[in-house]
Amino acid sequence: MSVPIFHRRVLAENIARRTLSPKGLSGIFLSAPRRTGKSTLINEDIIPFLKKQGAEVIYVDLWSDRSRDPGDLISEAVREHLQRREGAILQWARRGGLDKVNVAGIQLDIAKVGIGSGKTIAKALSELSDATKAMIVLVIDEAQHAITTDAGSSSLFALKAARDQLNGSAHHGFRLIATGSNRDKLSLLVEGKDQAFLNAVLLDLELLGDDYLAWELGQCDGDVKPSLGVLSAAFTASGHKPESLRKALDDLAFRFDATSENVDAIFQSVFDKIIADAKQGFMRQVNGLPPLQAAVLTVMAITGPDFAPFRPHTVAKYVEACKRLTNTSVNIDDSAIQYALEALRAKALVWNSSRGVYAIEDSQHVTWLKEDFAEDAAPQETQHDAPPPRM
Repeated sequence: MSVPIFHRRVLAENIARRTLSPKGLSGIFLSAPRRTGKSTLINEDIIPFLKKQGAEVIYVDLWSDRSRDPGDLISEAVREHLQRREGAILQWARRGGLDKVNVAGIQLDIAKVGIGSGKTIAKALSELSDATKAMIVLVIDEAQHAITTDAGSSSLFALKAARDQLNGSAHHGFRLIATGSNRDKLSLLVEGKDQAFLNAVLLDLELLGDDYLAWELGQCDGDVKPSLGVLSAAFTASGHKPESLRKALDDLAFRFDATSENVDAIFQSVFDKIIADAKQGFMRQVNGLPPLQAAVLTVMAITGPDFAPFRPHTVAKYVEACKRLTNTSVNIDDSAIQYALEALRAKALVWNSSRGVYAIEDSQHVTWLKEDFAEDAAPQETQHDAPPPRM
């Protein structure tokens, strides 16, 4: 049995229509925190609508395999789509009087489709556009990972070349939709003067709201359900993440002591425990890190977008944080900092671009690290002049 899906068709159609219009020529970049329904919106609503409009849609998720280079993932997505459309491309080529063609069409071998030069992918997508007489729409989920490697960055310039070529009068058009879980990271792809998609549209994706919460309540079994108000407050506190909400509702179904009078209070306690457990699990991971790695992660969280890992004032914060963790003074050099950053990246706690920009992967982790730092930095109560014990 398929899992019920909450559809956001109006939002999806608005995004899709803007993408296909001249306003989408430079690309549409959509930002929303991770696990807030972004990929569901893309796959269940936006892509189906684009296909209904006759677009040829290619989808790739750069988060799907963290062990692989983002450039390879983009290349593979294009190659696999061409293979699926092999029949249409061959028919188009033969109608043009060409008998000797490779699998992907005129002078093009699908097995050799790559991203490195820009010319190859532009040629491949041009063949697909001409064969299908359709606009090509490439959807890249978690696109910020493209600039974590040189090959990934090169892939974006290859796609820019394809965009410029396919949007000419000889073809049927090219559009890019790119999503990201962090606006600061995603903005690097559209605001840097040396970026392939400079000046592309960057939008904050509308988060799930009360209509979604009402839908979730409708999926619940039984007559005793929490109010929309308590759901909304909890959902906002969780960062609008359906996963936490669904788990709380599922757990509530096994609370047979719930009545119409106490269900809101019980739901809130269940939800609070889920969030507390998630935070505890993350902080347990942080507490298990070597002191410098924990210090770098904390300083990164409290500094935000202005984080400069090797600047003297940042290093001073590492020293202070390490001293708080170990009660001893430490000497920290650039190589130790670099090693800590690479270790955090390998543990999927930190993201970095190929240009040396670093950020914490999950915005929820930033919140928890800030809370932990504030609690740790708060002055401890001391008992001066305590009264003598009673006899």
